[in-house]
Amino acid sequence: MLSSTAVTLRESGVATRPARGKRPRRVVAFVALLCALVASASADDELVKRVRGLEGALNGFPQRTLVELVTLLPRADAAPAVERRYVYAIYGQARVLTGNKAEAASLADRLADEVNSTHDQAGYAVALLIRSAIESSNGDTARCMALAREARDLLAGKPGDAYLRYWAALALGTSARARGLPEEAMTSLQEALSLAEAADDAYRRSSALYQLSVLQLALKNGPGALAASLAAFKYGEIAMSAYAMANARMAESAVMEILDRPAREIAAMQEALAIARTSRSEVAEARALVNLADIRLRRKQYADALALARRSLELAQSSGDSALGATSKANMGFSLLGLGRIAEGKQLTDEALGEYERTGANAETADLIGEYARHLEQLGDNKGALALYHRERRLKDEIAIQTRQRALLEVQEQYESEKRRREIDLLNRENDLKTIEIANRVLLQRVWWLVAAVFAASFVVVAWLYRKLRLTNELLAQKNAELSVQSSRDPLTALYNRRYFQSFIAAQHGRPEHRRREGDAVTRALLLIDIDHFKETNDRFGHALGDAVLVAVADRLRDALRETDMIVRWGGEEFLVYAATKSDRIDEIAARILHAISAQPITLHDKVIRTTVSIGYMTMPLQHAGVALSWDQAIRLIDMALYMAKMGGRNRAYGIQRFLRDDAEALAAAERDLENAWNQGLVELQVLYGPSPAGSVSGGTSSSGDLPRRQFDNYPGIAAR
Repeated sequence: MLSSTAVTLRESGVATRPARGKRPRRVVAFVALLCALVASASADDELVKRVRGLEGALNGFPQRTLVELVTLLPRADAAPAVERRYVYAIYGQARVLTGNKAEAASLADRLADEVNSTHDQAGYAVALLIRSAIESSNGDTARCMALAREARDLLAGKPGDAYLRYWAALALGTSARARGLPEEAMTSLQEALSLAEAADDAYRRSSALYQLSVLQLALKNGPGALAASLAAFKYGEIAMSAYAMANARMAESAVMEILDRPAREIAAMQEALAIARTSRSEVAEARALVNLADIRLRRKQYADALALARRSLELAQSSGDSALGATSKANMGFSLLGLGRIAEGKQLTDEALGEYERTGANAETADLIGEYARHLEQLGDNKGALALYHRERRLKDEIAIQTRQRALLEVQEQYESEKRRREIDLLNRENDLKTIEIANRVLLQRVWWLVAAVFAASFVVVAWLYRKLRLTNELLAQKNAELSVQSSRDPLTALYNRRYFQSFIAAQHGRPEHRRREGDAVTRALLLIDIDHFKETNDRFGHALGDAVLVAVADRLRDALRETDMIVRWGGEEFLVYAATKSDRIDEIAARILHAISAQPITLHDKVIRTTVSIGYMTMPLQHAGVALSWDQAIRLIDMALYMAKMGGRNRAYGIQRFLRDDAEALAAAERDLENAWNQGLVELQVLYGPSPAGSVSGGTSSSGDLPRRQFDNYPGIAAR
C-alpha cells in the first residue's frame, strides 16, 4: 500500500509540474514580444529624430545631408509607411539640391510605380513633390505649381503625413508667388505656417514665415513683411539653423529698403553674410552676396557690385543653381553698364533675361525688364529703353489678363452654381406638385365631393409656384444687370474699362459711317494719358495710397471733360479719352487735361503729392492720311506719341496733327517709328507743355526710381530666385 501510494504521488508530481511550467513560459514570451515592440518603436523614433535634424540642415548643406541620408535608407525601408515616406521626401530633395536631377527623377518614378501594388496615394504624393522640386530647379514655376497642387489634393485628410502636407503647401505658395498669384500664394503659405505650428517645428515655422515676409514685400506691405522676417529669425535661432537665420536677415534687409532705412538695410545684409560664412554654407553665402551686390548697385558702387556678383556667380555655378546664376549675371551686367562697359554689360544682361524668361516667372521677368530699361534710359539709349518698356507693359498686361480671367471664371462658376441650385429647387417643387396631383386623382376616384377642395388646393399651389418662379426670374434679371455693369466698369475708379471700350469700338465699326454735312468740323478725338512716376508713388507709400491717387486723377478728368466724353481706365495708371469735338479744339482739350491734373497737388491724409501726366493724342480721321486708319492703328500711334512725351521729360502732350505726305508709305513709316517719321518730315506733331506742378511730396523722404530687384529663396532648398 505504501509503495503504491508513493508511485501514485510520483506520477501525480510528474503530471502536475508541466502544467505549472506553461504559465511562466507564456509570460516570458509576452515580455520578449513587448520588449521587441518597444525596441522597434524606439528605433523608429530615433530614425525620425535624425531625419528631422537633417531636414534643418538640408538647404544649407545639401551634399553632407545626402551622404547621411544614404546610410539611413535601409532602416527607412523597414520602418512604418509614414516614416518611410518622410525619409524619402528629404532624400529626394537632397538629390535635387546636389544637382542629381536624373537620380531624383528615377526615385520619383520608382515611388510612383509602387502605388500600383500598394495603392499608397501618399507615396504617390511624395513622387509628385520630388518632381515639383525638379521643375523648380529647372525654373519651370508653372509645372512646379501644378504638381504641388496635385500632391496637396492627394494628401488632404491624411494627418499622419504632416511634413508632406507642409511641403506641398509651401511649394504651392512659393511657386504661386513667383507666378504673380498673390491670393493663392497667401492662402497656401498661411496653411504651411499652421501645419508647422501644429507640429511644433521651429525650423518649419521659420521657413514659412520667411516666405510670408517675401510675399508681403512683393505686396509692398512693409510692416507685415518686417514682422514676418523678425519672427522667422527668432524661430531660426530656436531651431539653431544658420541657414534660416541668414534667410530672415536677408528678408529684413529688403524690408528696410522700402522703409527707407539704408543703414539698417546694409547692416542686416552684412549680418546675413557673416552668419552664412560662419556656418560655412556656400548656398547661403551665394544668396547673401547676390543681395549685397544689388544694394551696391543701387548706391552706384559699381566696382564693388561687380566683384560681389562675380563671386556669387562662381558659387552658383559650383552648386549648379541656374536661377541664382541668372540673377548674378544680371547684377554683373548692370555693374558693367554703370562702369561704361556697355557691350559687355548688355551681353550679360541679355543672357540673364533669357534665362528668366525660360522660367515662366512672369512677375520677376517683368521687374528685370523694367530695371534694364531704366539703366538704358540713364545711359541715353532711349530707343532701347522704349523697346524694353513696351516688353514690360505687354508682360504686365498678360499678368493682368490672367488675373482678370480667373476672377471672371470664379464669378461665372458662382453664377452657374446658383443657377443649378435654383433649377434643382424648381424641379423639387415640380416633383412635389406631381405628387399632389397623383394624390388628387386617387381622391377624385374615391370621394367625388372633395373634387372642388382638391382643385382649389392645387390652384393655390400652382399660383404660389408661379409667383415664386416670377420672383426668381426677376432676381435673375437683376443679377444679370449687375454683372453687366460690373463687366463694363473699373471697380476702383468707376470709369469704363478697356473691355467696354473695345466692344463699343467694335459696334461702331459695324455701323454705317455717319455722313457729315459739308462744312461740319466735328470729328472724333483719342487721348491716351499716363500718370508720371506712378510706380515710385506705389513703391514709397504702398498700393492703398496709389489707388487713392488713381481715384483722384479720375475725378479730375471728369471735372475737366464733358459728360458726353467717354473716359476709360485703360490699364494700370493709363486712361483713355474718346471725345467728339471740333478738329481745332483737340489741342485745347489736351492742354486742359495737363492743367487739371498738375495745377493743384493731391492731398491725402498727411501726404501732399504732386502729380503730372504725359499724353499722346490725335483726331479721327487724321488729315491727309492717304489710307484710312483703323482704331488699332490710331491707338498704336498715340501710344508711341505718349512714350515720346515720357522720353521727352514728362508733363507734356504730343499730338499727331496730320500727315505731310498723302500715301500709305508715310503711314507705315510712322507706325514703325513715329519719332523718326517726325524728324524726316512725314508727320506733323504738336507739343504742349504742362504747367509747373504745384505741391510736393511730404510725409516721407523722396526715392530715386523704382525699387530694384531682390534675390529670394523661391522654393525652400530647391532654387533661389
